[in-house]
Amino acid sequence: MAFSTHWATHRSARLTAGGLLVVAASILPSAESAAQARPSETVLGYLCQFPSGSQAVTVVVSGTFADEATPGEPVETGDVTVGLDLPPEVTRTLEQAGATEVSARAHLSVVYAAGTDSAEADWSGLTAPAQDITGEEDVSLVAGGPVPTATFGSPGTATVTASDLSFRLDPSKPDGTPAVPSGIDVSCAVQGGQNAVLASLTVSGPTTDETGPPPSAEPDPDDLFPEEPRSEPTEEAPREPARTQADEGPEPCPSPPFGLNIPADTYATGYTNVKKLGGAALLGPAHTNVTMMTSYVNDNCLNTVQVGSTAEFGHEGKRQLPPAQGTFLTFGFMPTTATIVLEQVGPTAAIDSVALNDLEKYPSYPEYTTISATFALRVKDVQVNGVALDVGPDCHTAQPIKQVLHAYGTTYPAEGYTVQRGGTMDGTTYIPPFEGCGVGEDLDPLLTASISGGGNYIKMTQAPLCLPSNPESPCPPEKPRPER
Repeated sequence: MAFSTHWATHRSARLTAGGLLVVAASILPSAESAAQARPSETVLGYLCQFPSGSQAVTVVVSGTFADEATPGEPVETGDVTVGLDLPPEVTRTLEQAGATEVSARAHLSVVYAAGTDSAEADWSGLTAPAQDITGEEDVSLVAGGPVPTATFGSPGTATVTASDLSFRLDPSKPDGTPAVPSGIDVSCAVQGGQNAVLASLTVSGPTTDETGPPPSAEPDPDDLFPEEPRSEPTEEAPREPARTQADEGPEPCPSPPFGLNIPADTYATGYTNVKKLGGAALLGPAHTNVTMMTSYVNDNCLNTVQVGSTAEFGHEGKRQLPPAQGTFLTFGFMPTTATIVLEQVGPTAAIDSVALNDLEKYPSYPEYTTISATFALRVKDVQVNGVALDVGPDCHTAQPIKQVLHAYGTTYPAEGYTVQRGGTMDGTTYIPPFEGCGVGEDLDPLLTASISGGGNYIKMTQAPLCLPSNPESPCPPEKPRPER
């Protein structure tokens, strides 16, 4: 769709939507679609209620939408912006209040529809940077940020349609203090007769109750490291001469443990199946602070090297993953959107690796890693079939969620997962029953019946570690692409 010439002449600031463990996906589809994405810009006329009266405002909604989707696989809308031109009368009123700049926070309601099912979702938290209004007749604000995604359960055509818009103007004085202490709240409605569809996509493929590979079984300890053919040592992995007691005396078994406590950080992201909802969802990207080698044991009797590390998630100074929101459609349960908060509780997450240090028998130097963490899951801002469902301020799982992931890699060649190199890890999780949900009525059974249970497969991808002590490591860490 063509972009209006009037809008293109104004300054704009496009904010790109960017974004370890499973349960964020319980009612949250937030993922990157494998389908080809295309940019789209839709120009709409809104009638907005300013304090001085009603004003017609042109709004441009931009984003990157997928052309196709697969049942059970979530679809992301990226690079979302909502742009609008402030009416000159509003700008003059702000200047009269002593303002020299104005920023904004926008909230756009959209409707996901597929067949006879539809659900309203909130594209909230979109922010517009401050713009200079001094002597300006035309002032444009462009608000952007990440938005929820949707998972469709059946083949057909799906649409995304714009609905009500609201935003808060925050004018400020030259010294940075608010010109209007409480800000200015504006509500807008799409003017009648317009086609407000932002995008349509084709959902193709069989209806699915579960996506992704089957849950991985807990490995047998005897099968952690596959038998490898014996080979002569290579130049990259020379074999040391065998030690003898006559040479140096007996070597301790195992050698005394020690720790180095090396600081590092990384990001992890990935997909999980939500078995009861028949879909998959994205977790992260989650920023993780890692302390490497809190313990190190070289066991020459077993020919193993055992390394322990720890990990902590962090978001805005809290021990949690970023809150996220999403929408599920056509899964035998009413179309639902919700925001979840995943809080890390208990001790730091444990990262335990063991490698077989016998290059004659295992020339690839295989390494097996287990990652264990504990989380509390809270749910808020729930809507069912477009109607708010008041779950209250303390809707959470009755017990913490214990998450264990497994990974395997080799050094010769460098394949699979190691803590420093990153890679993929997988496992399954059990979501406990819910409690504390509902105001005036007990909603615990509803959420428990719709979400709780086991067999939810997870596959996470970790980026290489950023090690400040190593100038060759990738710093700052990158956000990896999740693998299916």
